[in-house]
Amino acid sequence: MFESTNLELFPYPFHTIKEGNNYRYSNDLRKLDKNHQNCVVITPEYKKQIKRKRELLREQPEVRFQSYPHTMEMQWEVAEMLMNLAVDKYPEHFQLEKNGNHWTFHNNILNETESFIFGNAPSIELEPLDLIGRHFTTDFVLMVNRDDNLYLEVAQESYAALFSPHWNKGMSFDEIHGPVPFVSRTGVPLAQRVRDFLIRNVLPGEPWTRINWNLMANRWDVNYETFDTWGPTRYLVNSENAGELVRLRVEEQFFYRMPRSNAVLFVLNTQFLAMKDLKQRPEWLKQTYSILSDIPKPMADYKGFTPFIEPTVEYLKNQVEQLNLQTK
Repeated sequence: MFESTNLELFPYPFHTIKEGNNYRYSNDLRKLDKNHQNCVVITPEYKKQIKRKRELLREQPEVRFQSYPHTMEMQWEVAEMLMNLAVDKYPEHFQLEKNGNHWTFHNNILNETESFIFGNAPSIELEPLDLIGRHFTTDFVLMVNRDDNLYLEVAQESYAALFSPHWNKGMSFDEIHGPVPFVSRTGVPLAQRVRDFLIRNVLPGEPWTRINWNLMANRWDVNYETFDTWGPTRYLVNSENAGELVRLRVEEQFFYRMPRSNAVLFVLNTQFLAMKDLKQRPEWLKQTYSILSDIPKPMADYKGFTPFIEPTVEYLKNQVEQLNLQTK
């Protein structure tokens, strides 16, 4: 099971919540400044995470990657952007050589090379996003803007949280997020409000970001096709083993408007932190305990952790009490 070891790189999700306040759903999108628009991240777990991502893609190729035939040009556009971002941020790890349309992408971390004719599907064995996406730990969802909505047309997903490219392909943003059980103060469903915000504000060269979080019970991902496997394991958690089994799953989401296709690319950087490791940051431990103690049941139901939220909170309560005794 992959876990974050460098807490400086872990996108802790509750930074913006003031002490004494608890978590509620909101439109927490924020525009990225010019110095923080690159979504490529290399963590100490890069090789381990890439290895597992590729294993999942091999084990369930139709579940993990889906696209429509007409998306090839959009996929090449995204692949080009990702390679350029990698080279810009980590030139010591990645290089891109161009000889006309003959391109070669070098991944020095994995000692791998991808050579192809840009824009020419027969020159590669996989589809463009599926090929280049395997060099990045992030997941990718490409949605097309039409009829005042966003529709999923390409996705490569290995760290799903109640999501599947196979299941969700072709769905609108509203359909995918239909279960979100909250509305805004004006009575507009939160999913609809976020969708409209993305359509209006995510422009070429002006990416946005937000943080999403969940709890996982000893799982890398939970998709619909494997519910029979992971569903029952949620009931194995108790207050003694929650520190080992339960992980804070955090998605650092990036949203890019592709300038040529006008599609919106969702980039999902997923990181995991075991409950037992929260004590390394006492302020995180105390705040996470406070927030999970007050999670509304509809939110826990929607996120899928209702079966093990009580023993997890009990575990965190014991950890906080031990911490308070040590600091007296």
